[in-house]
Amino acid sequence: MGKSIKFKMTSIFILIFIVLAANSMWSVFNFNKLNNSIEEIMESNYASVVAAQNMVVALERQDSAELSHMFADDKNSQEIFLENEKKFLMWLARAEDNITEHGEEEILEGINNLYTQYIERYYSLIEIQSSEGIEEARNYYYNDVLPLFEESKEEARSLQELNQNSMIEQRNEAQRIAENASYSTLLIAFLTILLGLILVFYLMSKIVKPIDNLIDKIKKISEGDYSQQLDVTGDDEISELASEFNIMTEKLKSYELLNVRRLMKEKKKAEAIVESISDGIIVTDEDNKILLVNRAAEKALGIKEKEVINKHFLEEIKEEEIFKIIKSMKEKNKINNIKKNINITLKSGEELKHYNINVKPIRDKDGTNVGMVTLMQDITKLKEVDQMKSDFVSTVSHEFRTPLTSIGMSAGLLLEGISGDITEDQKELLEAIKEDNERLKNLVSDLLDLSRLESGKIQMDIALYDIRKIIQHAVKPFYRQAEDKNTSISINVNDNVSKVKADFNKISWVLTNLVGNALRYTPENGGKIEIEVKETANKILVAVKDNGKGIPEEFQKKIFEKFVQVKDEKGENTGGTGLGLAISKEIVNAHGGDIWIESEPGNGSKFYFTLYIGSKL
Repeated sequence: MGKSIKFKMTSIFILIFIVLAANSMWSVFNFNKLNNSIEEIMESNYASVVAAQNMVVALERQDSAELSHMFADDKNSQEIFLENEKKFLMWLARAEDNITEHGEEEILEGINNLYTQYIERYYSLIEIQSSEGIEEARNYYYNDVLPLFEESKEEARSLQELNQNSMIEQRNEAQRIAENASYSTLLIAFLTILLGLILVFYLMSKIVKPIDNLIDKIKKISEGDYSQQLDVTGDDEISELASEFNIMTEKLKSYELLNVRRLMKEKKKAEAIVESISDGIIVTDEDNKILLVNRAAEKALGIKEKEVINKHFLEEIKEEEIFKIIKSMKEKNKINNIKKNINITLKSGEELKHYNINVKPIRDKDGTNVGMVTLMQDITKLKEVDQMKSDFVSTVSHEFRTPLTSIGMSAGLLLEGISGDITEDQKELLEAIKEDNERLKNLVSDLLDLSRLESGKIQMDIALYDIRKIIQHAVKPFYRQAEDKNTSISINVNDNVSKVKADFNKISWVLTNLVGNALRYTPENGGKIEIEVKETANKILVAVKDNGKGIPEEFQKKIFEKFVQVKDEKGENTGGTGLGLAISKEIVNAHGGDIWIESEPGNGSKFYFTLYIGSKL
């Protein structure tokens, strides 16, 4: 009995196969009969219909060529006429080779005679036009050529109609054959379906019902209920499957207990690792509800994990700056996502603590955002060291100003010959001293500006401005340099763009720096600098694009740091103090905006920065 189900299913499939084979052979017989009827239509009439249609097309093109020759004096009209004459004769020959209908031979003879006359009158038309003039040619065309053209076309259409009518008659015959085939095939199909239904019900009672029962048991097992058992009756394959299923469920029970112990152990290990991390960690779900807070984050924010779990972030943590970056990381807008971390200051007792906030999305295997991990790195000591460095730079820069001014004045007086004549060598050395002195003064000035920006001591004169005017003010000094370098500068700003909240002079300085850098790196001839402005939901995006040599990827990540300069092909700096972009970043950040770069070596660079919208113009 071990093979009883297999034997039953094999017998059923053989029976179904025999019935289907019989139905298929009958269908093939009818389809072949129908196909032969269709082929007769195609062979006997379709070729003639196509030939007639193409003859009409060739005639109409010849007529158009005649008109072009008469009215437009087209030099190519005779060539077109002759080309279509060949086509007409080709299709006429094909129609003559495919005479299948009564009266078709007489029509083809008429077409041949009419077309011969038409060709003769065409050449007469050419002679009349060349000898007697265009007016006589036109009269001849309307009185003699055009009627013959219409008669030839009508005869070709008669040929087409004769064959089309024959095709309709043969189609009706094919339809009769198809109807008979359909009725007989439907009868056999009905018998096949009836037999199939009987066999299906039989299979359901013998095989499908036990399988459905097995599926129900498996669903309950997938939900965690490992106590499911199947009734074992008989000695066929289904009974053997039920027996193996019962053994499997018993083993799953033991595996479940083992896996639960392992999971609990791993969970405790993961929790211990998270708690041991010195940086604060906050995990939120897709609805911004808190899932995890480690001990460091509890201390930094003055909260307890057990009190904030499953509550909205802002409900328990009153830090809107952190929440803004969590929210922005969920959005697809590139302007919002470009900045992935911020620095905030929190009060811990009587002490101020500085943290770097870094937010990373948690994504499933499909790339869907299912939550966020917020890392709070304590950078208080780094801030203190940075402040000490800034104070030192500020102090040294102030101290440098007086001696540098004195050195510059002294070198200038010596060059002017106030203290006596100097030699050419001495003059060259003094000019080098003066040039280096100017470079040092620029460096000191940049260092002082950067120090004021970093310390927040510099005053921002924020007001509403037309971004177009700021750009024009910043770019104006560069037009002469760009002209000398054969470089174009273009500004693209929509007329209805909103005003921005900005310090006019500070943002002009940023644009001046970006355009100056672009001008420095564009080629001598064919350089192009484009300044574009776009408006987003609540910000203005300004882009400065050039077609220079681009910036290598290793420099793009640190180009806004102090003293970072991109080197040329020889490995040398191209000039400047390396502070311009660092100062630009501080200015833009002080406006609440962002600044970044997109560049590919060999394809130029594009610098972006954003400013908040004030109001519509």
